[in-house]
Amino acid sequence: MKIKSILLATLLLGSTVAFAQKGELNKAKSKYSSFATLTGGAVENVPELAMKELGEAKEAIDKAATHEKTKDLPETWTYLALINSEYAMINQKSGKAAEGEASYKAAGDAFLKAKSLNEGSDDKELKGNMDRAGSLLANYEIGNGVKAFETNDFASAYTAFNNGLKYMPGDSILTLYAGIAAQNNQQYDDAISKFKTLIPKSSDAYLNLSDAYLKKGDTASAVKYIDEAATKFPDSAKIINQKIVLNITTGNSEKVIKDIESQMAADPSNGELPFFLGYAYESTKQPDKALEAYKKGIEAKPDDARNYGAAAAIILNKARDIYNAASSIPTNKEAEYKAKLQEAYTLADTAVPYLEKATTLDPKTKGYWENMRFYYQLKGDEAKTKEITDKLNAL
Repeated sequence: MKIKSILLATLLLGSTVAFAQKGELNKAKSKYSSFATLTGGAVENVPELAMKELGEAKEAIDKAATHEKTKDLPETWTYLALINSEYAMINQKSGKAAEGEASYKAAGDAFLKAKSLNEGSDDKELKGNMDRAGSLLANYEIGNGVKAFETNDFASAYTAFNNGLKYMPGDSILTLYAGIAAQNNQQYDDAISKFKTLIPKSSDAYLNLSDAYLKKGDTASAVKYIDEAATKFPDSAKIINQKIVLNITTGNSEKVIKDIESQMAADPSNGELPFFLGYAYESTKQPDKALEAYKKGIEAKPDDARNYGAAAAIILNKARDIYNAASSIPTNKEAEYKAKLQEAYTLADTAVPYLEKATTLDPKTKGYWENMRFYYQLKGDEAKTKEITDKLNAL
């Protein structure tokens, strides 16, 4: 009888301990819920009361993670990952690098174990908590990656962004960042691999993919992907610009001009295309056609400073050539000299309305002011020249 009583007492004690340890898990959940409510998901400027709740949640989950009855529960490891990942981000944001790294490692280890234990589960609460933990861990690596990128440590940045993908597989931001870091570190094959997973949906991926091929020395692939990008994103100014530059530098100027003209015919209201057509014509030394293109751009998109500035530049270049031609006229041909100068001045005057519009729409672009100064230098107006020089110095 005494033995049975002892056994019963032991069993009851065991049940009490198991309940107590399950209670620690429940306490961790309750305290974390309170923390989440107080912060609203924020990881910066966390209130003191919220940090107290998080601290108690961590103390409770650490106990649950070591007890025989709860150490293998998916919930335990999910909350262990979740709570430590919160600490990792909070420490990182507050500049506590060592503490952040320790919390990140603990969270990462717990995350992997929780992922294994959760395999096949359709528990929505667990999935939501795993998603939150994964997002926090991925953002921790984004923080590391951005910091490394800013110091030109592209190898470390690539490693960080790649690590982030362990927690958020296929995330487009992390994939793009990893590709850009690899590209800057001259790991072109790695960069190309990352960017290819993002096309055809991402215009940024296309731009970087084309550039990676170009830097690798594969010009044909660079042109191929930028041409493909232009069909996918016909309204992207960056893509159209890169397409023009690439095709011109590879000797395909005529092709790109025909392509743009075809696009303009199909979409006459597109305000971007005339500017790029003008640029293409300028690159092939056809200034008159370029000027007409810029004028069309002004009609299609009257608030775009680029067309006004480009039109003015072409006119001033012509005026400069006439002015220089006047300088070569012999001194015994005064009338011819003056007529040539007047021709240059009259032509230059027609650039002023374009320059005024360009500097009004975009007063911070130095090139427009430099061309305005050139106009007044050409006219010999020293006061206006000085006034604009002062503007330029202030920019």
